[in-house]
Order: sequence, then C-alpha cells, then structure tokens
Amino acid sequence: MTIQNHKIPYVFLTSHAYSGSTLSSFLLGTHPEIATVGELKGPAYHLDLASYRCSCGNLFQECPFWLRVTDVVNRHGLNYALNQYLETSFELGGSNLARRLRTKSLRNNGLEHLRDSLVTAFWPGHRQAMKERLRRNEVFAQAILEVSGKSVFLDATKDPMRIRYLRASDRFDFFVIHLVRDVRGVVRSIMTRRPEMTVKQATRHWLQCEQNIKRHLAEVPAERQLFVRYEDLASDTLVTLNKIFSFLGLPHMQDLSNYRQVEYHIMGNKMRKLNNTEIRKDERWRTYFSESQLRTIHKLVNSGSN
Repeated sequence: MTIQNHKIPYVFLTSHAYSGSTLSSFLLGTHPEIATVGELKGPAYHLDLASYRCSCGNLFQECPFWLRVTDVVNRHGLNYALNQYLETSFELGGSNLARRLRTKSLRNNGLEHLRDSLVTAFWPGHRQAMKERLRRNEVFAQAILEVSGKSVFLDATKDPMRIRYLRASDRFDFFVIHLVRDVRGVVRSIMTRRPEMTVKQATRHWLQCEQNIKRHLAEVPAERQLFVRYEDLASDTLVTLNKIFSFLGLPHMQDLSNYRQVEYHIMGNKMRKLNNTEIRKDERWRTYFSESQLRTIHKLVNSGSN
C-alpha cells in the first residue's frame, strides 16, 4: 500500500489552548503507526525561523527529519524550503479584518456557510487560494508519513475552524479528538499568562472555545469523533491512550515506558523542548482560587454564559 494511492488517515486534535494538546502529541506519537509534528501550522509567523528549534533539539532549518520532509514535499510539487513558513494555515488575508471576512470564525455555522459562498463568488482568487492551502496540508501530511514510515497522521493545531476546512479534502480519512481539561485548570492557566483578565473573562473565553468546537463537531459524523478528558489522560494514561487507539482502529500498546525517549519533531509551545517525563494532573487551581471565584466559574459554566 502506498500513501499516494489511498486516503490519508488524518486525526485532528481540537481543544482550548491550555488543555494538554502538546502532551497528547507526545503520548499519541509513541504509537508505532502514528506520526505527528504537533501543530501542522508550523512555527508561528512572528517567530524567527533561523533560531527556532525542533523538539529534537536541532535548529528547525538543520533538523535531519525536516530536511527529509522538505525533499519529499518538493518531490510532490511544492516549492518549499526550511527558511519559509509552512503556509498551512487557512487564515487568509493581509489584515485581521480581511481574515475575518474571508476565513476566520463567525461563531455560527450558518453565517460561515453564507460567508464562504459569498466570498467564493465575489472575491477573485479566493477559491484557488483555499484549494492551495488545503493541498499544502495534504502534501505535508503525506510527506511526514512517508519520512516517518507510519500510517496515521495526527495534527494537534487545536483551532476548530480547521475542522471545517480540512473536511473538504477528498484525500483525508478524517477523525477528530476533542480534548477537554477541567475548566478551573484552564482558567488558572489563562489568568497566570494574562493577569489583566478576570475570572469571568477567562471562564467565558473557555466557554466560547468549547462552543465553537461543539458547533464544528456537529457537522462531523458521531463515529468520527472522540471526547477525551485531559485528567483521564494524565491519571490513567495507558487505558486512555488505548481507548483512542481503538477509536482509530489501531492495535493497543502494552507498555508506555519512557515516552520522551521516542524521537519527536514537535511544533507548538515551549513544552515541546522539556525533558520532564512525569505525567500528572495539574490541579494547582485548588489553591489558586477563592471560594467566591470557584462559585463564579461554576455558575458561568452551568448557565453556559458566553
């Protein structure tokens, strides 16, 4: 079987930004059939590619894995070099307004369907630009599988809008994992990184993200999506991983051993370079919030306020 002649099993992991997606990438990448680079969107546009490091420790532009991927990508028709960004994001436009008008979330499936129809009809070149972005995702996923010798590709980019656009590919056998972390842990993470935000604002941020994920999942067949709790992954790791592998039709693993000893080439946040192998639940929220703040979070979540 060759990847070129068959659909690519493409697994998309969606979650809020502080929900353990990088850890999940490392853990799922221990399976002998799963290839992942974490976030397929690659290094963020504001980062310096000359100094950006792969999770393997090498500079991105000198990483042997990415050099091999580059060769394969070019062999499949893309003109790409490691001093360029991957250009796999579907956010098109030179300004935030343009991106909002063309491809970003409108928080409503009906509005996005209407927007897509109008933009395609009245914005010259938009359809072709989107087709090119989709093709780049297809080629990079295919190249990463070829170089790794694995059969299932995992994309942990998280952004639920990618569900909408990736589903348009006739090259992908598409699956979605919805990773959810305890809202209190996420709210704490938001507030420690953005101290200007209140408990209400941070909780509403989580709610908005979850609502966006759920509305996109409403258009994904039920048998193609799986809900996973971060706390289960952290506390009962092998059982939870095997649940995911069953969902993907992959054989179970009998032993996790030291998951950080596997060779990884992960994109994403700074955790990709950490050497700590301990897997544990992060419950620092228990001593971070007052009782009043916890009641506020509980009330907002139960009311579904956004």
